[in-house]
Amino acid sequence: MTDETVPGPRPQPLGVLPWPAGLLLMPPGSDAVAADLTQGKVPEVWPEPLAFYAAALDGDPEAAAALVGDTGPVDRYNRAVLVGGDEAWLALATETTGALRALVDTARFTMGLSDAPPDVHGLSGEIAAMARSARASAALEARDAELAAAELALAVADALAGGSPVLAASLRLSLAELLRDAGDPARSAREADAALQHLPPTADRELRAQLQMTRALSRQELAGTERGALLAVVADLTEAARVFREDTHPELFAVCNQHLALAYLVMPMSDQGDRIRVGVAVNALRAALRVYTPDTHPLAWASTQMNLANALQYLPSAHQEQHLDEAVQLYEELLAHRDPATDPIGCARILSNQGNALGHLGVFSDARDRLTRARGLFQAAGDAESASTVEDILAGLDEAAASAGRP
Repeated sequence: MTDETVPGPRPQPLGVLPWPAGLLLMPPGSDAVAADLTQGKVPEVWPEPLAFYAAALDGDPEAAAALVGDTGPVDRYNRAVLVGGDEAWLALATETTGALRALVDTARFTMGLSDAPPDVHGLSGEIAAMARSARASAALEARDAELAAAELALAVADALAGGSPVLAASLRLSLAELLRDAGDPARSAREADAALQHLPPTADRELRAQLQMTRALSRQELAGTERGALLAVVADLTEAARVFREDTHPELFAVCNQHLALAYLVMPMSDQGDRIRVGVAVNALRAALRVYTPDTHPLAWASTQMNLANALQYLPSAHQEQHLDEAVQLYEELLAHRDPATDPIGCARILSNQGNALGHLGVFSDARDRLTRARGLFQAAGDAESASTVEDILAGLDEAAASAGRP
């Protein structure tokens, strides 16, 4: 396959706009708009020859297709992107060659109309980048994450070489997320950081926020308890949360708040300002729990609920008893969704934390019951270290009860 020039401006703003507009091709004479779009700048008023783009972005593909001309294969390609079926795409695959054929193959693969990813031989720039992105998806379907990462890295290079920085940043986001999922947070953070460093100021705010969140989550895996690294995580998540609001992006809003709280909770405390951050963490966890529920997000809900209960135990406040009582109730809700037969360690941890909170409340009998049950579960599971820790808590509980003259 040779790289026959696609009619119209180059680079084309492929992959910059949401689906389906991100696959459309611009006709000749659109150079100025194409140049703006590759930088992420969307026109407030579209020129008449590009009215089909505006309709596509408004979510009306039929109206957009009606506005497309009929002067050649590029128009037929654009109509196929908007409303075409398998027959239209097969016809295009027969009549096109070179770069346009590669885009046809990319679209067919992306839409699930073909199992074969596009060939990239002879392609360049943003067209090669789009084709390699499809090839990365094919590699992921084949569970070859290493090949997918290699294809995405080449796609980034093609997009940059072709003069399409927003497309490059979007591809880098996919690469960073893939690397983090594959257990390489250091490289993931580097890719997200590089994308942010070169992202044009006119780029979509959501893309910037997604990159900030991905960089933060990757750095958080590496930060441990290092204050400076955690503050960088907090900064990224705070900025991302300005875009991912609860009413518009509830899932991403919850992720930002959940991890913002974790960053604050593991940060070493050295002064009163640090202690205030525990309160900020508690509020962030409460915000995440407005989205996470046991039915919709069982794992995220359990983790967030546990972190909130634990944080409440140590929240500096004049209402400590109230917070401890709330923590006890939160642990009780967690226990209702855990089975000691299938998750003895998880149940034991909840019981030991609940017993500790009850002890601080002075409810010694109930505290002793929870801690004894936790010790038994740890012992049965062979976790001698945790069982020993519970023994120490029980001993301290007995001393506190004796001092208070309580059983």
